[in-house]
Amino acid sequence: MKTVPFRALALATLASLAMATSSSAVTILQFGQTNPNGFITAVASGGTTTLTTNSLVAPGSEPIKITNIGGTLLATPLDAFETFQNVVSTGTATTAAGQIEQLYSGTIAITSGANGTGGNFLTATFQNAILSGLAGGGSASLVGSRPPQNVLFTSNFAAIVALIAGNPPENFSLSFSNLTPPLGITGSTISSFLAQNTGTFATGTTAVVPEPSGIVMAGMAMVAGLGGLGWRRRQSRS
Repeated sequence: MKTVPFRALALATLASLAMATSSSAVTILQFGQTNPNGFITAVASGGTTTLTTNSLVAPGSEPIKITNIGGTLLATPLDAFETFQNVVSTGTATTAAGQIEQLYSGTIAITSGANGTGGNFLTATFQNAILSGLAGGGSASLVGSRPPQNVLFTSNFAAIVALIAGNPPENFSLSFSNLTPPLGITGSTISSFLAQNTGTFATGTTAVVPEPSGIVMAGMAMVAGLGGLGWRRRQSRS
């Protein structure tokens, strides 16, 4: 039976490492709330809960500061507005081990103008994101990720358009704090509350290629190891 030369096998394996695809996680946008009179408002009614953004300066939206956009930390944060559009519960609220969870679908728009107007820094449309927190607690989170859920980012901000081109995995996390009253359930849905929030939107990670130096070292080790094996085999024949 014809055997493959050891050196050829090592080089072929090294080439396959070099051709592996890679993708790394990138923070698309981060923001903080700037107005203490702005709130995430949850209203429970008829077995569902609707989340909206509200403030005295921009009814229907919250003024925010973008501190990171396109993976770049900003010395001077960008003024923007956060607007919830049709963010409504899509499942029954459950409690397990003191943790409340409920699914939500809708759209979060981060724009230069109030109520989704002006330039679109980033809009996230999602289905079945999870709102969760400790029962009776003053904090909660709304988290969505594709996969396994359906999350889609759109933007007309050049630095972000380049990062979401090709439809990479996308995810977001909003942190709710100072819930008033504390998190609870009314009937089958999360109870009404007011809260402030911060948020992070990012692309996910798929396969990661070793650094070039790592590939070279792996290849050298493989060649050396297989070469030694070949020497031992020749010795055994003599």
